[in-house]
Amino acid sequence: MSTHIAIVPGKLYPQPNGSIQVDKEGKWTATQIYLCHRASAVALMPRIGSCHPELAFITLTSASVGYSEGDVAEITCQYSGVEKKDNEKAHATFSMGLSVSEEPILTHHRYKDLPAYEVEAIKFIMAGKDKDDQGNDMEDFVESALGKEVLAKVERGETSYYSPKITWKESWQSDEPVKSAELNMIAKIDTPEGPVPALAVNRNWLRNGVTQEQDGKAFRIEIEWLASNPGGWDADLYSPT
Repeated sequence: MSTHIAIVPGKLYPQPNGSIQVDKEGKWTATQIYLCHRASAVALMPRIGSCHPELAFITLTSASVGYSEGDVAEITCQYSGVEKKDNEKAHATFSMGLSVSEEPILTHHRYKDLPAYEVEAIKFIMAGKDKDDQGNDMEDFVESALGKEVLAKVERGETSYYSPKITWKESWQSDEPVKSAELNMIAKIDTPEGPVPALAVNRNWLRNGVTQEQDGKAFRIEIEWLASNPGGWDADLYSPT
């Protein structure tokens, strides 16, 4: 730790051993160290939200005081922020997620063309009802080859299947909170930005969510999109217009 011959109460002494850095998304962070007389430490400690002495676009997010022997106190200040620019997404980063979710077997696209009466009969059987109100066997209503196929699966305990889920995320740092235009597209069919993985012809993307985290004058914004199952998202329900 740097020292001075005399530490005068009521005065801050900036130290040369600070640091400034910027990450790949354009977020700036800095550490500034001061010395002062221990009796003045609390009064002189920079306050949250105050600007960095050299970079006015980053502000104080935390400060701590350490006391050493004698009358010297060391104040360590952490700053963060984002430089204002015309294209706030210039340093955006992207990521992809792959997972599976368990879905009812009758929703699998292989069985999308089953007659409605067969689907109802299989649902009754899955619910433990083998006969209808007239005493007819529910299995007798399942006549098609695909209907018998899925019924056989149900009878051996396969009542669900794993559906692949693909997510795409875009993240960037901004000097402003997320814009309303970004929020208004949640739960709408949308086209992601960036090197998006190619989907099958009959699949598309839905804007699944937007998150924001603030650190000083830096706002980290993340948008997530969810790929549809075969057939695409229902345009009647999720149209962007």
